[in-house]
Amino acid sequence: MDKEIVHSVLDRMGEILNVKVIGGAVIGLVTYKYSILMIGFAVLLYIDIFTRWTAISYAYRKEKGEESPSFWDAVKGINSARKARKINSYEMRQRSVSKLFVYMICFLMAAVFDLMSQAAGANSQILQIVCGYLSMNEMLSIIENLGEAGVESMGRLYEMLKRRGK
Repeated sequence: MDKEIVHSVLDRMGEILNVKVIGGAVIGLVTYKYSILMIGFAVLLYIDIFTRWTAISYAYRKEKGEESPSFWDAVKGINSARKARKINSYEMRQRSVSKLFVYMICFLMAAVFDLMSQAAGANSQILQIVCGYLSMNEMLSIIENLGEAGVESMGRLYEMLKRRGK
């Protein structure tokens, strides 16, 4: 009896094209071996946005006369900085979405190249290079944001990495 109910529900779901497409995409994302990398980029991008907001909040608190706000003070001040229009959600969202879109294009291009190389019997590591570069880029942005948010050690780390990169 339970099997009949499940089959009935699946049959009804199968009649709706949108459910098939969305279900297939979800299953593909969950099971495909590269999905963790794409999710990882999204997480890095979220952390980058959060640390950027924190840096803006830190600058806003200093602008309002606070001597040296702590990192936690800057985090708590995000909402007041947003209310003061220091943080423009629309602009930040637009930049983030386009950045994630560009990352996904680069990632997919590298993944396709690697798959083509494997099919040809070669061992390309272009995906590792692209993912490493994009991840390092985000990491540097996060470190820079943390430095601007008053975390002195991150500011020094960013300057050191910047000097080594030249």
